[in-house]
Amino acid sequence: MGRFSFRYTVEDCKSISVSWLNKYDYFCGWRSGGMKWTYAGGETSSIGFQVSVERDEGCIRFQYTKTDRSSGEKEEFDYENRLVFTPCNYGGKRWWFICGLIVNGGYCGRRVGKLYLSSGGKYFGCRHCYDLTYESCKDSHKLDRIAYKLGVTPKQFKGLFKRF
Repeated sequence: MGRFSFRYTVEDCKSISVSWLNKYDYFCGWRSGGMKWTYAGGETSSIGFQVSVERDEGCIRFQYTKTDRSSGEKEEFDYENRLVFTPCNYGGKRWWFICGLIVNGGYCGRRVGKLYLSSGGKYFGCRHCYDLTYESCKDSHKLDRIAYKLGVTPKQFKGLFKRF
């Protein structure tokens, strides 16, 4: 029998990417800035950060307040996350976040291009630590479950739509 498990998607989370920071030239010494997320219904969230890079490494400092929806309690966060780079083949550098989360007693330390803040999480971390999936993957698994219920393989089920 199949099993049902709910997983949040990366699209459900707040995220910050190295490519966005690079686009707005944050990897040039020390710079501060912020980001804002707007949701349907006009609700917004924001974060402040400072990026500091030296020749070989850097860090990003996150500052934000998170409100517990059930209790209304506010918790303030102010912490740093490491940044490292890899050299590009034709010169230049590519910057990466180092995931600083500790999951199941172990430090992650993955080099990633995007960090996420899950609705249930407190700190920014990689999608592996938060066990996030992509919306497109969930859609494909929905089709697999429908095929299973109809008694055909997913390949046969998808083949039905090619005929029309």
